[in-house]
Amino acid sequence: MNQCTQIDLIRHGELKTPALFCAKPDEPLSEKGLQNLLDATDKGEWDIIISSPQERCQSFAKILAKQKQCELFIDPAFKEMDFGEWAGVTTKTLWENDSTRLKQLWNSPETFVAPSGESMISFVQRVKQGWQELLKNHENCNILLITHAGVIRSILADTLNISHQSALSFNIEYAHISQLHYYPDGIYSLRSHGITRCT
Repeated sequence: MNQCTQIDLIRHGELKTPALFCAKPDEPLSEKGLQNLLDATDKGEWDIIISSPQERCQSFAKILAKQKQCELFIDPAFKEMDFGEWAGVTTKTLWENDSTRLKQLWNSPETFVAPSGESMISFVQRVKQGWQELLKNHENCNILLITHAGVIRSILADTLNISHQSALSFNIEYAHISQLHYYPDGIYSLRSHGITRCT
C-alpha cells in the first residue's frame, strides 16, 4: 500500500469547436484531443479514475477505465465552473462584448459571478468539498482525476495555500498533467506540473 495518496490531475483534450472561452457540457473532444489524452496516459497506472461528468472528460474516462481495468467514478464536484451565458462563446467575442467582466475574472476572481452562472466562491467551495471527499474515500490510492483547467487551478490554490488569483498564473494546457502527493500528516507535495505523459 502507498504511504501517501497520489493524484494525477489531467485536463481534458482539445475540443471539436476551437477558440471557446468555455465549452458547453456536451462539447466533444476533437480527434487530436482524444489522441493526446491516450498518449498522455498510455504508461500510467492507477487504482481508480475519477472524472468530471462533462462530455469532454467523461467520454475519455470511460475509454481509459476499460483499457486500464480501473474502477471509474463520475463526480459532479469536478465539473468546470458554470459560466452561464459565456458557455459556448469564443474568447474573442467576450473581449469584444464583455471585457469589463472578463477583466474582473482575471483581476479579482474571488468576487466574480458568471452571467446567469456560478459565482467563483460557490465554484471554489464545490471543488474543495469534492477534493476532501476524494482524499477521505480513497486514502493511499493512486488516482487519476480527469477534469478542467479551472478545477485544477482551484485544487492547486487549495493544496499549495495560495490565492486563486495567484493560481491563475499556472499554465494548464490540454492533456497536460499535474502530480500531487498527499501525506498522512496533511502535507502536500507538487511532484510535477505541465507534463505531457504519465510515467
